[in-house]
Amino acid sequence: MKKKLNKPLLISGGVIVSLILIYFIYRDYRPDLILLMHMNPHNKMVLLHMIRSHGVKDVLLLLALIATFNAIPGMSNSFVCVFAGLCYGPVIGFIINWIGNILGNCAVMSIIRKIDLSKRTKKSKLLNTLMNQSHPLIGLTIGFMVPVIPSVLVNYAGAQLNVSRARYLAMVTVGMAPTSFIYAFGGDALFKGDSKRIIGAVIAIVIVIAMYLLIKKLIKRDRNGKQAAV
Repeated sequence: MKKKLNKPLLISGGVIVSLILIYFIYRDYRPDLILLMHMNPHNKMVLLHMIRSHGVKDVLLLLALIATFNAIPGMSNSFVCVFAGLCYGPVIGFIINWIGNILGNCAVMSIIRKIDLSKRTKKSKLLNTLMNQSHPLIGLTIGFMVPVIPSVLVNYAGAQLNVSRARYLAMVTVGMAPTSFIYAFGGDALFKGDSKRIIGAVIAIVIVIAMYLLIKKLIKRDRNGKQAAV
């Protein structure tokens, strides 16, 4: 038997890395955050100048935190993704979110076979849905798109289906694009105080989740129909 990696130790290591990254991010962005709490038209211009003065190091810190949060089971990086959009706008914020989410998922995929997942996780109905589809690659891509689906389940399903590296990279790249942009777009809308754009970002997330629920319902109906025919 192959030796399994210690899951609690890996999660603890991820949490420690996250705390270290949060410390450095808070230290570097503390003046920006203080100004953000006292927002007015003048402070908005000053804040924009302060944010643009941050170097590549701070961008990499945000990217690393997004990737680390993405790799930790049960941890959401949505707040950090929104913060990236708030600081750097929809385009650069999207790129930071996108690359961070791709790297986080790739890290999970690289070790998922070496982790002993719980029986509850392996028997998850959601995991069963991801693996038993007519077009599993499309299903896994949609799985990456939906924020409420744990990335560990999608990656585990991909590992069990022996998805090639090229196809996996294509799936995660396409799958992580919509929510990465929506969070960046929403963060930029918050910075500009544009309520219509904020509502639009929320509606977009709801639509993505609704699409997943609809597809899941159709798959279940199709499966029940096949069982009834047998």
